[in-house]
Amino acid sequence: MTPTVALPSLDARRYAETFGVFLEHSREYALMVEELVRVIHAHLPPGFRLLDIGAGTGCLIRSLAERPEVKLAGYAAYAPNPRHVNALRAVLAQLPVASRLHPAGFSEATRIEGGFDLVLFSHSLYWMPDPAAALLHAAESLVPGGIAIALLQGPYGVHALFNLFEDHYRRLTPMLQNNRMSSHELVAGLRARGVEPEVRILKTPMDLTGLFDACHADALNEFISFLLQLEFGSLPQRLQQDIIQYIEGGCVIAGDRLLWYLPNASVVVHRAAIPAARGQDDG
Repeated sequence: MTPTVALPSLDARRYAETFGVFLEHSREYALMVEELVRVIHAHLPPGFRLLDIGAGTGCLIRSLAERPEVKLAGYAAYAPNPRHVNALRAVLAQLPVASRLHPAGFSEATRIEGGFDLVLFSHSLYWMPDPAAALLHAAESLVPGGIAIALLQGPYGVHALFNLFEDHYRRLTPMLQNNRMSSHELVAGLRARGVEPEVRILKTPMDLTGLFDACHADALNEFISFLLQLEFGSLPQRLQQDIIQYIEGGCVIAGDRLLWYLPNASVVVHRAAIPAARGQDDG
């Protein structure tokens, strides 16, 4: 198929604008917090040290710290977005434990200081050229008994959009956030390196009630622009209609709400499951 249109992926400004609309409809946050609490209780002792890679504005760590059953002993974060750093600093100032903030991105070349019981990637692996390699590099900072967890989209609705429609247009620039990557690709990358993760699928919905009404056309345009990481309104009209039909057709009615289920995945890697780490433990 020869693409009929060529256009750039979203720039940083448009990414932030469309992400704001996406967040207005997401209902995943509480479920992500509950999954983190479950994993912490199952695998970590009280008083654990957390490395948060891609901490954003600090909403997640604030919610964790507010849970009386979660006992933090130390916290460090990487946050590359200058617009997020100030908000994150304000959150860290309220933490009852020592914290370190690195206002920088994270890569396989990053030198990590200190040891941690938990490494967290919360929807941040989309920014990594090789997500599995980035996760395993971060996991090198784990102490014996530690775990790394990635929370990210599963291979469902948004991921499937790319398989169905990406060949209908040509990108002039790469995506800032690779929404085509899901837990499927991450798990495959880990297994290719001899690491078997624990995977759980979370039934996380988007609330799209009213979004397909004509009066909300602008919001729908922004929402789908974020999903595809391009200007949805610049696509041919017929292609727009096909994509809208795909999303609306995947929704279910729950009471008076219209929900589109985009299941997230929880991917957990134990330090002992990493071959290099196991060798260090044995030594």
